[in-house]
Amino acid sequence: MRKGYDMKRKHLIILIAIVAALALTLSVCIYWYLNINSMSKLLPDKRELTEDETVIAKKVGYPDWKTYIITYFLMLFTLIALISGWFAAVFPGRTGSSVSMITQLVSLGLEAIIFKDMLAEKSKFLYDKKLFIISAACMVFSLILTAVYAFIKYTKKKGKQKDLDKIAEERKNTKIIVLDKCTLTVGDIDFAALDALGNTEYYDILTKEEIISVSADADVILCNKAVIDKEIMDSCPKLKYIGLFATGYNNIDVKYAAEKGITVCNAPNYSTDSVAQLTFAYILNHTTSLDKYNESTHNGEWIKARAFSYFPYPINELKGKKICIIGYGAIGKQVAKIADAFGMKIFISTRTKPENCPYPLVSVDEAFEIADYLTVHCPLTDKTRGLISKERLATMKKTAFVINTARGAVADEKALREALDGHIIAGAACDVLTVEPMREDDVLIGAENLTLTPHIAWASYEARVRLISLVASNLRAYQNGLPVNVVK
Repeated sequence: MRKGYDMKRKHLIILIAIVAALALTLSVCIYWYLNINSMSKLLPDKRELTEDETVIAKKVGYPDWKTYIITYFLMLFTLIALISGWFAAVFPGRTGSSVSMITQLVSLGLEAIIFKDMLAEKSKFLYDKKLFIISAACMVFSLILTAVYAFIKYTKKKGKQKDLDKIAEERKNTKIIVLDKCTLTVGDIDFAALDALGNTEYYDILTKEEIISVSADADVILCNKAVIDKEIMDSCPKLKYIGLFATGYNNIDVKYAAEKGITVCNAPNYSTDSVAQLTFAYILNHTTSLDKYNESTHNGEWIKARAFSYFPYPINELKGKKICIIGYGAIGKQVAKIADAFGMKIFISTRTKPENCPYPLVSVDEAFEIADYLTVHCPLTDKTRGLISKERLATMKKTAFVINTARGAVADEKALREALDGHIIAGAACDVLTVEPMREDDVLIGAENLTLTPHIAWASYEARVRLISLVASNLRAYQNGLPVNVVK
């Protein structure tokens, strides 16, 4: 706020200086012109005046210092009037337009007073009175323009206010169904931003039949992992918008939504830092054997130790190790940035060649072959399904560590289990599974050297606050007729 004010004040000071300098320059030029004009009329032969002729010249109107003063103020007032419209642009709103118009009226009044005084003295200056007429015309023209400018702004503002009032009225009548609330908060998140956008109803995990029941007259559905398919959309005749509390949207029949004219918006990039942070929590835990040392110490192994320290589990530095990042979106870039800080050698594998990528690009197969750490940050598609496969795992170093925070189906979970139990790779970490929540008979339960977490990479408090804000912003943009983050 203060910075903006200082900038405007700086602009105003610069403008005043420019106006004063221009007025001075113009007045000097005009005064010089008047001198030449007077001399040419008094002395057509261009000779110098005698002493007697100088006295006569002053009596008949040879320009003196008073002529110069009048010229200066005339130029100053004219310039102020012409440029004052700039003031209304720099200081927009009613105040700027009012100050601009007042300035022009004062300038016009001062010019009239000077002109009146000059006529009253019945002076015989050789001053060209057309200059006064032109100056006054400029002032009047500028005044009219400013008035028109102010009127247009007022009309637009009034029209905009009507639009805002219309949107506000529509929001009052908008029914918003929020599903999967329990996946977003443990009582620590404020949903006021969503409440402000319509009549909001919140539900936790519902069956398909329950979703159809509560959403029958909904205008908007907001969900995280709830499946919104053709049947549900057909059961909601008023439905016009589906908003996701997630970046992925494979739980929405996007194609059918488009056919029905339903806008679908996701929430990209809200969890970038959170996911990158957990990725390195996995890496640091593995490279330091932190969980093993913690468990060992609590089990009394340090008490039994003869030396001040014991280290039966491997501890390695990250510097110089090769990390291969599959997927170079926002999360992939942030992971690379952190890896760079640890002095790791970074390799990128991505389906589209990124611009200005400072790291070497490798194929997916090459990434598996050279990686000390391999981390996946790509969306689930037909091409990425089963990307972590038995064949590729077989090509990895025995010391390699694999991380999946993308989607469960990116990994062939049976092949990953076999690679871990067969010591084909040193370890892995998974935050996602093909079926969530985890089933009792999940193939990865009990796998050796595997860290499992319940899909929490996105769930830091800060990320969830950003998520609610982003989803509200998406819906607000849609209500204003300018939808963003639309998926097709």
